[in-house]
Order: sequence, then C-alpha cells, then structure tokens
Amino acid sequence: MKRTLLILFISITALSACKKVLDTVPTGTLTPVQAYTSNAQIQAALSGIYVNIKGGISYGQFYSAYMTIGTDETYFYNTNFGYTQYNNVATDPQLTAFWKGCYASINYANTLLDNIDVSSAGKVDSATVRKAKGEALFLRGYYYFMLAQWFGDVPMQLHATSDPTQGQIARTPVKRVYDQIITDMTAADGMLYDQTFASLGYSERVTRTAVEGMLARVCLYAAGQPVNDTKRYADALTWSTKVIQSGQHSLLSDYRQPFIDEAKNAYNRENIWEVGYSQKAPGTVGAGGGVGVYVGVTMTSSNGSTSAGGAAYDTGYVYGYAKLHPRLYAAYEPGDYRRDWNCSNYTYSGTVKAPLTAGMLWSRSPAKWRREYEPAVSRSTQMASGENFPLLRYADVLLMQAEAENEVNGPSALAFAAVNQVRRRAIAATKIVDSIGYTPGTGYTSIPTLTYTTGGGTGLAISLYTSYNSSTKIYTVSPLLTVQGSGFTSAPVISIGNQWTAATSYAIGTQVTSGRRLYTVTTAGTSTGTAPTNTSGASSASSTGAVFTYAGAAANATAYLTTPIVPDLAPNLTKEQFRKAIQDERSRELCFEALRQQDLKRWGILISTIQSLVLDINGVNAAYPGIKPLANEIPANVVLALAPTQNISTKDIFWPIPSYDLMLNKLLTQNPGY
Repeated sequence: MKRTLLILFISITALSACKKVLDTVPTGTLTPVQAYTSNAQIQAALSGIYVNIKGGISYGQFYSAYMTIGTDETYFYNTNFGYTQYNNVATDPQLTAFWKGCYASINYANTLLDNIDVSSAGKVDSATVRKAKGEALFLRGYYYFMLAQWFGDVPMQLHATSDPTQGQIARTPVKRVYDQIITDMTAADGMLYDQTFASLGYSERVTRTAVEGMLARVCLYAAGQPVNDTKRYADALTWSTKVIQSGQHSLLSDYRQPFIDEAKNAYNRENIWEVGYSQKAPGTVGAGGGVGVYVGVTMTSSNGSTSAGGAAYDTGYVYGYAKLHPRLYAAYEPGDYRRDWNCSNYTYSGTVKAPLTAGMLWSRSPAKWRREYEPAVSRSTQMASGENFPLLRYADVLLMQAEAENEVNGPSALAFAAVNQVRRRAIAATKIVDSIGYTPGTGYTSIPTLTYTTGGGTGLAISLYTSYNSSTKIYTVSPLLTVQGSGFTSAPVISIGNQWTAATSYAIGTQVTSGRRLYTVTTAGTSTGTAPTNTSGASSASSTGAVFTYAGAAANATAYLTTPIVPDLAPNLTKEQFRKAIQDERSRELCFEALRQQDLKRWGILISTIQSLVLDINGVNAAYPGIKPLANEIPANVVLALAPTQNISTKDIFWPIPSYDLMLNKLLTQNPGY
C-alpha cells in the first residue's frame, strides 16, 4: 500500500529562535521517498516530531501544572481535575491527548527513520542525515519513556503505520519498552557526537549530553519500581558520569539564574535541554506556553489596560493553580537560598507584592518561574507566556550520579562530591536574613521611607508594600524581604518612616514614629526632649513642643538571621541514610519541574508519602512541626490538599488506558482499578 507523509507547516518558532530550524519549510503532502530530499524538509519533519512535547504532552500547562502535582511539593487549588487528586478516569481528554500526542510523534519519528536514507541519498549531506536520525531515535525513545512512566505496558511499534490493521497491537511489557528506549537513545548518542550546546548555542534541541543525561534518568526509572531492573543503576551511573566528564555543562553560581534565563529565553550551561516557548508581538507568529502562568504566584487583578483595550499585566498574570505544600518549605535547612526563591513569601495584590506572615505556609505559591522577568510583550499576555521549561538541568545530573553511585557502590566519595556540589551552590556558609517579622502599619498619609543597616553583610534587599484606601486616603504599610543577602555579623536594623527626634523643627502634616506609634504633626513647632506617648488624640504642646496627633500603629520590622550550617552532607551516612538524603535533596532542588511524582513512584514510596500528608494538615507530624494551617487558611486550602491523601491507592501507580483507544484497538487491555 502506498503511504504518504504529511509535512507539517512548522513556523520557525516551533523551536523558538530564528536560526534554530531553517527558514524555508515545505508544505503539502509528499510520499516518503520525496519527503527528505533537502535539509529544509528534514528540519521541518524533525520539528513535527518535537512539537508534541509542547502540545500533546503540554509541558507548558497541563503536564507541569496539573498532571504531575498532588505530591508533597504541591496541591491543586482550583476546580477538581481528576489527575490532580488521583481521581483519574479513562475518558479524561487530557490523558487521551497525552497518549495520542506521544503516539503521533512516535509515528512521525518512525516515518523519518524508515525513509530518510533512501529519500536523502545523493541529495543531503551525510552529517545532516546522521544527526536527524539521531534526534528521531532519541525522540521516539523519549515519547515511549513518557508512555511507560504513566501507563506501564504500552503498544510498541518501531516502524511507521502503513496499514489500518497495524492499529491492532497488544501491550508490550514495560521492561521491554524500557529496553527499547535505552537501545534507541544509546544509538542516538553515537549519532549526535558533534551536536552539543557549544555547537548550537541554545538548549531546545537535543544534544549529545541531553541524550546522555536523559539516559541516566531512564535507567534510574527502569531500576526502580515497578520495573525493578536493578542492573540499570550501573548504567545510570555511566551515563550521568559521561555528562559530567564532557565539560559541556556546569552549575551557575546563583540558583535563581537558570529560571530567570528561561523567562528571558536566554541560554546557559546549566539548562541541558528545555522546552522552548515564545510570545511575540501582535501580528507575528509565536508559540506561547503556560510556564509561570499556571504554576506561579497568583495575581488577582490587572494594572489598567493596553491601547487595544486588553488587560495590562506589568508583572505578568498568574492563575496560580498550584499551591505550595508546606512540607517542602519546612524541608529547607537554615541558609538555603532555594527556599525563598521556590516558595513565595508574598502574594500579588494587583501588581504589587503583598507580604505573607511567617505562619501563613498554606497560602504560599511556587515561585520558581516569575513572570516579572519576561519581556514586556510576554508579560502583557494573560493566558500564555514565552518562558521556557527545563526538561533536564545539570543539577539533576549531579544528583542522579550521586544516587546511582550510592546504589552501586554505596555512599562513596564520588557520591558525596556530586550532591555536595549542588548543596554548596544553594546553602550559604555565612549568616543570611532568614525572615522578617513585622507588624503592618496603618494611618500613613503618604508612603514612608524604608531604611536598614547593613549588619556587616551585603546583598540585602527589603521593599515596602503599600495598600492605599482611596476613601480614607490612608496607606497601610508592610515590609517584604526580597533578597536575603549574606555575610552578616549582626541583624540589620530596619526603620520605616521618620523616627521622632528631640530638638527638631516639625511642620504641619509631617508624620513621625515613636515607639510603635505613628503620629501626624497637627501644630508646627520644635520638639522637646519628651517624646509623644499618647495612643489617641493629640499630645500637649507644653510637653512635646510640636503637637503630635495619634494616627495609628506604626509599621515595624525585625530581621532574623540564620545560624550557618556546613553545606556538605554529614560524611558518615549509611547507604539508606544517603538514599533518603538524595530523595530530600531532589525535592529541594528540582521542585515543580514535573519530576516528584515519578521519583516517589520509583522509590516505592508514592502512596505512603501522599497518605502521610494528612498528618501535616492536622498538625501532628513530628517530622514537620509548625505547619498546621492557620484559622484563615481553613477550609478552602486544606480541603483541596486533603483530597489526594484520601483518594490515592495502588491503582494510581499508572494512569488508565484511554477509552478511545480501547475501543479502537481490541488487543488493548485496561490497567487494574479502572
């Protein structure tokens, strides 16, 4: 039967930057022998294989913000979607789209692999063909990897569909699927030896180190539950070590920078492979995603409107459907900069950051991707952003090497060196500002000044949140810690507004603070040596010189410093203790990167971990004291956080096979429990 191949029209933005795929892309329907006769056709076909990472899997929205949460990192704070609360059903449209998207791209990859050698012979240089085959092999393996993770045994087809009867295919045991994934990716590694981050200059296309790093992940998953092919731990060690020894990648000095770069569509040596999105000006082609929109710090209102009449969002609108589980916040050690970057200490009120008090842990949001760093055209779009999403970071490779080494050889010097490299970047060896305790101030007729001493440190940044009441024309004021600084020898002293001083000439309308009280000068004069103390009405001129009328409670703030710890793990850990340390470190480092649920599954602790979260909610978890919800965080937050703990069961190790495909493929069987 003669087959045809639809070459999709993929704009240059499909891989996000103007030179990442060729500008000339063919359109129309071609037979396979015609489909790969030029470099442009090959790049268009490759773009079609990549595109379902954005679409079918939907890393920008559904996969990262819905389908992989409901763990000890996050819970879903919106209308109930089954997969956010372990209520999966076989008819769910997103699970069906995920399945279809993976298989569509697998067929695109198979078509290229089946035909490119004949089609390109004598027309395209051999290096281009070799790299294209390498990318297609890797991507076929990657899509099967996604299917195996979530569905277990799946139909496996290694050639393009040429006849409708080929749709009748039974499920392949998941171990065999993993074996084929590893075979494909290993072959791709040999074909992409000269396709590197250095040669491309960006991270949205597969490189050799991306293949090797992903092979390390695949092997760890195959070694863990439910596959339990434990010989793969040694393979994971081999592949992660290859990435490290390549010299192509390294950690950036600042933990925040990889995610700021993703917001800006900038590239760096730490982000090995990422999904690229772009948000273009009106009238131009863009491929917007949802990174930072659905997992981020919620924004409640717009900031005026654009010239076209749409809402303007100076800091980028965020729905904030994922809420932070307080267990993650509590898991960070003193001086760990990752905590306040990943776990918001504010919510948005309009475009202004409103501080959260220290005890409001159930109201916090994931803050790893912050839309304020996006270009203006991206920030001004409500439901989409141009932020990229990391599929593989160098920090992950280091942690995978440490984990695999521990499983193969125990907690060796190599294992400690890898994990400690991640920890040294994250944890300050000196005192930093851990938090600011504050009391909001009311009664301000203008925005007061904010000053603070250095405390012998550097890098500290504190901002002032103000809320204005247009009826009373009064401001409410609170401080917000924005950068924790480092190297402090004493706690910085924070001062908000003008402090009362003796022998000072005060004009009418001036506001001053004395103690924790705010006053407005209602009679001009020079202050005496007696400070105002009245908590209502006006002071006596005979006592205070100028007359000070009580305006309300003054805003005050106190900075609290951390007690420094040694960043390195304790050197005498057992194999089991080191394994637990890696499990915790992966969450602290890689939270919200759509890895946690599968990590918990392969470690065999998914169900027990999720069920144990009820202890946190009830405030009776001895391992995580102090995270019981406050009264004003009940019931809405807690009801939604409870649902996963009540629903999860053994059936949730895998998703249900979509009903649509069960109906079409009579050889398919359903996963247990559905």
